[in-house]
Amino acid sequence: MKFKVQQLGILAIAIATSCLAVSCSNSKVSQCSNIIKVVNQTVTDTRDITAAGTKGDVGTIEKLVGIFDKAAKDLDSVILNDEQLKTYKGQLLTMYQGATEINKQLVASIKERKSTKVHEGLRKSRDIFSPERDLATGLTQYCKEPEK
Repeated sequence: MKFKVQQLGILAIAIATSCLAVSCSNSKVSQCSNIIKVVNQTVTDTRDITAAGTKGDVGTIEKLVGIFDKAAKDLDSVILNDEQLKTYKGQLLTMYQGATEINKQLVASIKERKSTKVHEGLRKSRDIFSPERDLATGLTQYCKEPEK
């Protein structure tokens, strides 16, 4: 009888483990949701800061550095299984990390009063976000597609 109790115990553990594995796996929908949540929060935070600040104000740009840095860290922590979502994540990370570095340089240029570098930094800042709309549209479209 002991042998059957042990077998039953092992079977129960195996079933519990497989249930946990299934419930913990990320579906495409949940993976999309996790990425979109970070992107939407970043957009909201950026809008709030730029609406409250003055364009070109060092304090505002420093706050933006913090927002983009946080977005990159938050996005980096999102675990993905879907290859296409990994591609979108990589592109978003490149954008947020690039924006962080460019805006750090922009702050330094403003503080040093190097107008040529300020203009270059503003151009780079604008350019780093040029793919944002297409990226957001592509991500949204992909997330609307049924899971295969």
